[in-house]
Amino acid sequence: MQTESSNKREDNELLTKLRNGDQTAFAEIYNQYRSKIFVYACSLCKSPDISEEIVQEVFIKVWQKRDQINTELNFGAYIKKITLNHVLNHLKKVAREKALQQQLFVFIETIRNSTEDNLLEKELLRTYDDAIAKLPPQKKLIYNLSRNEDLSHDEIAKKLNISKNTVKNHMVEATRFIRNYVNQNGSVICFLIAASNYFRSN
Repeated sequence: MQTESSNKREDNELLTKLRNGDQTAFAEIYNQYRSKIFVYACSLCKSPDISEEIVQEVFIKVWQKRDQINTELNFGAYIKKITLNHVLNHLKKVAREKALQQQLFVFIETIRNSTEDNLLEKELLRTYDDAIAKLPPQKKLIYNLSRNEDLSHDEIAKKLNISKNTVKNHMVEATRFIRNYVNQNGSVICFLIAASNYFRSN
């Protein structure tokens, strides 16, 4: 039976190998801590999907900063701190996006409901609609289901009988295309209109 000191010695050896870029050691550490990090992240953000993403981000950070690992310190506490930082950053990002989203929705509704014959606003909206029209059929369908019918990624996936990841990838690619198109052919206001629909889709 292994003693606490022998376990610590083995952990130190594993971390030393990791510091030196040993991918096998990294895989062992990943297998050892992955579930713990997932449970910890999920307890903080209450989302299994987000927690899975955070787990991946945490271990990417561990690999990138492997040469900074202190093998004499508690690695469990070290990786837990990294996880906490990633969760906090995610929550801050969500808060910022929700605040921006609300501002943009008000702005867009003001434009769409305006009774004034404002040619500039019409031109900006036309540029945005042109960008959507230029999307490939599948991307256009998914984007419009999200934008016009307010369907979630899960709902779109079930409706079209495709995976949620496929929906997410199409939305990311469609949004990138629209952003680039309106940025080149429209103005900042039109760019914000496109951005607001991206936030709504997520």
